[in-house]
Amino acid sequence: MERKKKGSPFEGCITENFQVEYWAGKFGVRPAYLREIMKSTGNELAAIQKYFNK
Repeated sequence: MERKKKGSPFEGCITENFQVEYWAGKFGVRPAYLREIMKSTGNELAAIQKYFNK
């Protein structure tokens, strides 16, 4: 059996409310603000992190 390699914690998408709440906490913003950011960046975590690293 082959194990999957663990990727970056910023791989994947935010699609569920609990994920929005979790990542909003990680980025230090309110969930509503993260949702606004996601309107311009999309729901890919890498794009969202790139937005915060500007």
